[in-house]
Amino acid sequence: MTHKEILMYQIICTLSASDAPFVFKGALITKLALAENGYTALERHTRDIDANWIGTRPSMEEIVDSINRSLGDLREKYHAVPFRDYSEKMTAGIAICDKETNDEIASMDIDMRPVAGSKDYRYGDIHIRGVEVNDIIADKITVLSKKIIFRRAKDIIDVYALAHCIDIHSSEIFEKIESNANRDLGDFTEFITRRPDLEHAYSKLMGVDGKPAFDDVYSYLTAFLRPFVEKDMKPRTWHSGKTMWEAVSREKRPMADVMCDAKAKSALLEQEQRDHQTRTRPESIRGHPRRAVHPCSQRIE
Repeated sequence: MTHKEILMYQIICTLSASDAPFVFKGALITKLALAENGYTALERHTRDIDANWIGTRPSMEEIVDSINRSLGDLREKYHAVPFRDYSEKMTAGIAICDKETNDEIASMDIDMRPVAGSKDYRYGDIHIRGVEVNDIIADKITVLSKKIIFRRAKDIIDVYALAHCIDIHSSEIFEKIESNANRDLGDFTEFITRRPDLEHAYSKLMGVDGKPAFDDVYSYLTAFLRPFVEKDMKPRTWHSGKTMWEAVSREKRPMADVMCDAKAKSALLEQEQRDHQTRTRPESIRGHPRRAVHPCSQRIE
């Protein structure tokens, strides 16, 4: 972890502890999700803080005031300064600057679009409110499905890492994609047909410790992305060890129901045998067959 990342975590920890109206996302949260699941094979570094604003859309002044009020002890050294107003397609840009030098020590990109849910991640003893892992995965799969993949090679490595340690259910990811109007699943044409161009974009991706070979990443993601490429909605669970999706087995019936059905079949078979015996007896000794009782209908005293 870089010195700048440690400082950015201090900032978002302070903002979270003060209950500032942010849900954090991006690489800082992805790193926490990977750490929680014990994945340390690679680490992608980042240079900014990504977040979503919670609640009614504020003015830029309100955003800056909220951050400055929430910086706590860090206010002695740093303060927030706006550098980009937000719009429908643009995030708000906030710089965290050193008070003495006025140098930018970190920047925040704040999205005004609402977030469906959040999860608390741990950084030391502090809880950081971040987007849910399935939202991270759904966003990044959507990126990999379109031409934007060449400008977002970092999402290739993130999906590769997350798929190695997170319990992923395809139906839950499809639900996340379909429930968000800002997510539009493409046809993966670029991923499938432009492998050399994708490898070139991947080779230019810097700041990744333990960066795996492109062939390994591409092969792994080809298997992982299959249900999303094929738009296969059948419920499946990703098995990272086998590098394959496994169909979700049908819900098992309660054992009592299974045993009840077995008893019922046995009783009916016995009744058929008695009926057959009765029909084959002479008329003079033929009795009245006993009626079979479904074992599940008998009262237990």
